[in-house]
Amino acid sequence: MKTIIDFLITQLLVFVGSISSHLSISKRYKLGCTIGIFFKLISSKRKKIAYDNIKTAFPGESDSWINAIVNKSYYNLGIIVSEVSAMHTFSENYLHNIIKYNNLDLLKAKHKEGKGLILLSGHFANWEILAYSAGLFTQIPILIVVKPQKNSSSDKIINHYRTKAGNTVISMYKAAREIIKTLQGGGVIAMLADQSATSDKDVYVDFFGKPTATYKAPAELALKFKVPVICAFPVRQPDNTYIAEIQELKHDDLAEDEHGIFELTSRYARMLEDAIKKNPELWVWQHRRWKHTI
Repeated sequence: MKTIIDFLITQLLVFVGSISSHLSISKRYKLGCTIGIFFKLISSKRKKIAYDNIKTAFPGESDSWINAIVNKSYYNLGIIVSEVSAMHTFSENYLHNIIKYNNLDLLKAKHKEGKGLILLSGHFANWEILAYSAGLFTQIPILIVVKPQKNSSSDKIINHYRTKAGNTVISMYKAAREIIKTLQGGGVIAMLADQSATSDKDVYVDFFGKPTATYKAPAELALKFKVPVICAFPVRQPDNTYIAEIQELKHDDLAEDEHGIFELTSRYARMLEDAIKKNPELWVWQHRRWKHTI
């Protein structure tokens, strides 16, 4: 039964993409919002998780404000589906209409240093468009570290879309050796580090006022191999396009030790938190981010 359901979901994804690829940006946005409403209707458990998470992050806000952010966060999920399902059909010129970068030259300059480069973002707005376009616009191949989906057929399709413009992907569960090889060769890796981490192997840093388990791998890699780190969080504009500001996450003052790892991870968490506070509707609240706290 699971195989049949997975197959149907995959075919639905392909069907949505075939429609979305022929739509204007504004109509693709509307299609995404409709998909988001559907997601909300079928996910009562995730809807409650989203509500509780927003309440945790913004304890002083009213129920009506929180519910509005829940609704908009589901719209965002649907928009991601409508865009990613068609992403592989977008030309470079068309993508330039969809997403614009502030300071893309910083990424190019850091790559030219030859030390390797870590691109760090989160499940914010459309992170897939971010990685896809960054590789295409700079002509720098990016190794994207991904968490495999339970639906293997959909996972295969999405990975095909992710790699259409020259990027490559690798499972986070098999990535260690390839990441090190890429960085030591002066290459670029892209990671998301904003979901709940392990309770005993990662670090607890402040996130919206709570010490929260957070992945330490990006900080460990950056400090061990002295690799620059660049962060970007795309922000959806009123015309439904994106602007992404590229910023360096400085760590040249930190040593490769427990304190350095903690501090660099904290700096990332603060940067992410600032982005969320400015546009809370663009983060994926449906994940149990505060699963492990102290």
